[in-house]
Amino acid sequence: MPMTTAPTARWNDRRLLLTAVLGSVAVFAFDVQLPLGIAVTALYGLVVLLGLFVRWPKYPLWASIAVTLLTVAGALISPEGGDTRLGFENRALTLVGVWVTAWLVAGYARVGRALDRSVKDLADTNFALDQAAIVAVTDVKGRINYVNDKFVEISKYSRGELLGRDHRLINSGYHSKEFIRNLWQTIGGGRIWRGEIRNRAKDGTYYWVDTTIVPFLDERGQPYQYMAIRYDITERKLSEERLREQAALARLGEMAAVVAHEVKNPLAGIRGALQVIGGRLPAASRDRAIVGDIVARLDSLNEIVHDLLVFARPREPKLAPLPLATLLEDTAALLKKDPEHAGVSVTIEGDRPVIQADAEQLQTVFLNLFLNAAQASGTSSDVRVAIAKEDGVCRVAITDRGPGIPADMRDRIFEPFFTTKHRGTGLGLPTARRVIERHHGTIEFACPPGGGTTVTVTLPVNAK
Repeated sequence: MPMTTAPTARWNDRRLLLTAVLGSVAVFAFDVQLPLGIAVTALYGLVVLLGLFVRWPKYPLWASIAVTLLTVAGALISPEGGDTRLGFENRALTLVGVWVTAWLVAGYARVGRALDRSVKDLADTNFALDQAAIVAVTDVKGRINYVNDKFVEISKYSRGELLGRDHRLINSGYHSKEFIRNLWQTIGGGRIWRGEIRNRAKDGTYYWVDTTIVPFLDERGQPYQYMAIRYDITERKLSEERLREQAALARLGEMAAVVAHEVKNPLAGIRGALQVIGGRLPAASRDRAIVGDIVARLDSLNEIVHDLLVFARPREPKLAPLPLATLLEDTAALLKKDPEHAGVSVTIEGDRPVIQADAEQLQTVFLNLFLNAAQASGTSSDVRVAIAKEDGVCRVAITDRGPGIPADMRDRIFEPFFTTKHRGTGLGLPTARRVIERHHGTIEFACPPGGGTTVTVTLPVNAK
């Protein structure tokens, strides 16, 4: 039954009750003027049938009582004529028909009201679900047939862009093929699937959703569509990541204190002693070369210790006006002084803003990013840097031509001590992020399908 508003429904009820009264009066007027044998009282059945459209539950009962009284009164008042016995039989049959009709109308009305309540309950449930959750309905092939406003909001796609497409449109590439295969096998078998999924919005940002996918089954027990109900848990995931980082930093801070006192100072003493010993050896001595190699290894170890200390106990940035493009050009020149990266081509283009930042810290960050880009590009050492200033922030996008970051490693690249290199501490990117965050900025990465990696550093023009 169509849903109507309360004022409209009340107006319809009044109109129908007035119609019933006028109809009853009209039938009674004809009845008292016609001979007893004319079966005009059968028209009273129409009055009772109006109960199909009146919301008053007792209408069929009271209408039947009124019709019964009018029928009996009409029999007493009607002029004589025709077959009297047949007239009374017709009226008796009419009353039977009226009461049977009233019983059927009352039953139908109860069913109709129950259906109205079910429809309203379903509409209210859908409304509540839409307000609280991200909802999508797909067919068995995964094509999207329905999305609610929250889905549109979090995915940043329009409803027109989503309908008819499958969920690969928002696939972040984070989950393994086995994970996706298990999901489809579960819902394809008619079972409910629950889990946490990371998706990718239209603007390239990632978001996490706690997902429940419910298959709708036909009479054969086979799915004919799926409803996915999701809740945004991105903040929770970020909080968990921050807690893990804080725990790691706490452990690292304790270790750094030990390193500073128990390792760094003795290293300096050992290095100095070796240099003295090496200086006393003859220039052609084989032992002098060995001492030189030991000193080089000590220098390498000292760099690792330095990285640990910088990461564990970074100093506060010393903010000053900084021409960002000039800093990047100087950093690129510093990179090319390393013989290993002398052939790297770094192209810098875009705006040339002046920002408030710590030049020394940012140069360390960008040198690390340039080194990563150069190493990823390999023989095609072409690194492009784009600078853009808008809305009080500067964005520096560094793009290489490498193979990109493997999907199963993308979630760990900012994790302390995680590295894919044979030599390295795994602290370069974590340190870079800590420095950028202390400048109230962000550092993010993206891996386009065509290959390569773009790292985007966003910094405020006027850091506070």
